[in-house]
Amino acid sequence: MLERSTGPSQARGRQAPAQTPKVGDPGDITYLIAVVRRWRRLILGFVLAGVGIALLYLMLATPQYRATARILIDFRRLTDIGQDQLAINSKVNDSAVDSQATIMTSEGVIRAVIRSLKLDADPEFRDDASRLNRALALVGLGDEAPRTEVERERNTIDSLSKRLLAQRVGVSYVIELRFVSEDAAKATRIVNALAAAYVNDQLAAKQEAAGSANTWYKNRVAELQGQANEAEKAAVAFRTRNRIMLADGHYVDEQQLNDLSTRLITAQTEQGQAQAKLDQIDAILRNGGEGAVADEFQNNLITALRQKMADINRRIADGVARNGAEHETVERARSDLRAVKASLTEEFQRIAAGYRSTAAVARLNQESITRSLDELAGRSAEAQASRVELAQLQSFSDTYKTMRDAFLSRFAEAAQEQSYPVTEARIVSEAAEPTRPASPNWYKALPAGLAVGFGLGFIVALGRDVLSRRVRDRRQLEAAIGRPCLAVIGELAAGASRVEEAARSPFSGLAESLRNIRMAADARFSGEGDPPGTVLGIVSAVSEEGVTTLAANLAALLARSGAPTLLIDLDFRRRSLSVLTQDSASDDGTAGLQDVLDGRSPIGTVVRRRPASGLHILPASARPDPMHPADRIASPQFANFLGMARNGYRYVVLDLPPMLPVADARAASGIVDGFVMVTRWDSTTLDDLQSAMALNPELADKLIGAVLNRADPAVLSFFDDTVLSRSVDYLRRTTASAVRATPTAGVEYP
Repeated sequence: MLERSTGPSQARGRQAPAQTPKVGDPGDITYLIAVVRRWRRLILGFVLAGVGIALLYLMLATPQYRATARILIDFRRLTDIGQDQLAINSKVNDSAVDSQATIMTSEGVIRAVIRSLKLDADPEFRDDASRLNRALALVGLGDEAPRTEVERERNTIDSLSKRLLAQRVGVSYVIELRFVSEDAAKATRIVNALAAAYVNDQLAAKQEAAGSANTWYKNRVAELQGQANEAEKAAVAFRTRNRIMLADGHYVDEQQLNDLSTRLITAQTEQGQAQAKLDQIDAILRNGGEGAVADEFQNNLITALRQKMADINRRIADGVARNGAEHETVERARSDLRAVKASLTEEFQRIAAGYRSTAAVARLNQESITRSLDELAGRSAEAQASRVELAQLQSFSDTYKTMRDAFLSRFAEAAQEQSYPVTEARIVSEAAEPTRPASPNWYKALPAGLAVGFGLGFIVALGRDVLSRRVRDRRQLEAAIGRPCLAVIGELAAGASRVEEAARSPFSGLAESLRNIRMAADARFSGEGDPPGTVLGIVSAVSEEGVTTLAANLAALLARSGAPTLLIDLDFRRRSLSVLTQDSASDDGTAGLQDVLDGRSPIGTVVRRRPASGLHILPASARPDPMHPADRIASPQFANFLGMARNGYRYVVLDLPPMLPVADARAASGIVDGFVMVTRWDSTTLDDLQSAMALNPELADKLIGAVLNRADPAVLSFFDDTVLSRSVDYLRRTTASAVRATPTAGVEYP
């Protein structure tokens, strides 16, 4: 019997426990919304408090008026006429503008305004005259009144600094200067005075800087003038000592070298031309006077001889044509031609002699210039080292002169700036007297109070919710145990009548919730063979979760549907089910399951039958049991008894004690087909559930699902579960229709 009872139970409905997600994750938006809904009253209280404080502030706060002036930091005003404006703007960075904003709120500017407007005597800017300080002074906690003028001025500076703000407008070069005061006219007067004091401070700083620069430039120019004179004297002395002569800023020997080089080139050219003409004349003489030279066109004699030769040649040609080549006239003409050629040759020889003389003179001139050039080049090379040193001395002199001229120019500019200083700041918009107070602001104070109240309320609510870690909705429960939430059940009325509440009202929400448990169990264990009976264990993590009431109603509903059902009380310590179902005077509750297992009482005399639903209940014995409850549940006798119960009943429902205090539920995990976890709404903690699952892995392996018990359906459906809200509304209408259709209380439900 033991093998038969334990074998199927170990093989039926096995399912690896699902991975448990994080529960109550504050980063989940749905969880945050649920926190707001659950703690709405707390958050609403904080919101009302925040709004109340804001209203109190609006009624008690002294009106403050803000005056605003605008100052442009225009760096182009510092540039010279004709200077590139874009180049100046590109050199100005944001830090320069921000530095000017800091200067506007500096103590020097504020002190000038205090002294000009005598603000140190104004009670508004005296810390010792404030309401808070006077109130603290009554109890001896206020600051002492300033005794000296310096202390009063120091306190006034601190007070004005707190009310003053200089802020850049966007990315522009405009700085907005703001001041807050209880008097609108006073705020306007002070902020305009601050703007004017800043501009005057900049002008004074420019003038002072220009005066200091003027003196420094003057001394520097005098110093550089002396250094330039000393350097020039050193250069002149070096030239004199080394006999280095200059003409028009150039060395004399270098100029002579250039002149000799030019003359040498000219002489070489003349000598080449004369030699070329001489060679041409010699060629003509070798050819018997045939040929021509360029100079013959400038020689009248050669021209005449050439003309005469042409005439004689015509005469010879005419004579030969008329009289023949041997005629006397032809011979005379030929004799004249020879005489003319001789004269022409003599003239060419004379010209050649002249060319020969010219070439000789040019050659001699070239040789003379070459010798002079070589001598001068040698002397220049010897003086080159001295010239390098002289160049360095002259460079020093020129550098000092350049520096002197530059500082002299800056000295003139500094003198001009000192006489007419210009600042980059100018007031572009003076402050106008404000017509409305800047604070208190109704449009900001009320939303701020609302936001702060809601934020603080939400933080407190979230902290309480996270620290409590109580199960309040289905998602938390499912995340803690890794199984689905099968049902949400409300609080039942006390008394014995609540045992069969679901059987008496088959259309109620309780009955429908219990049917979900039955369907889940049937789906889990369907088609698994013999024995046909299913053993369901109803268990909880801690006590007072409503396990007994739930187990009794579930078993009664199963029995009412026509399925033979046995309900067993396995909570041997408290026997809540046994006491709750003891409705007969003859039943003293002494006999129970332990007597059946020990063979002291037959089961027929111990089982209690409920005629309304047909439910069979097996109570726990009231006699002291020598065996420990966990040992009794894990005993072979109980396993054999459950094996027989499977054959006789379709469902066997076990009312088990809580898992964390005792080990009874774990002892039954090997012989139970499936478990249903009962959790009390807003009472059981997530840590208890997770600890129970971790300490009972065999039970967690067979867990079908969980029930959120003893919940407030109205609160739960409205604040946490919209699906439950619609389900409750649907069941309410269905139940009302069923009651109208069936006037009798005992409604049969298939």
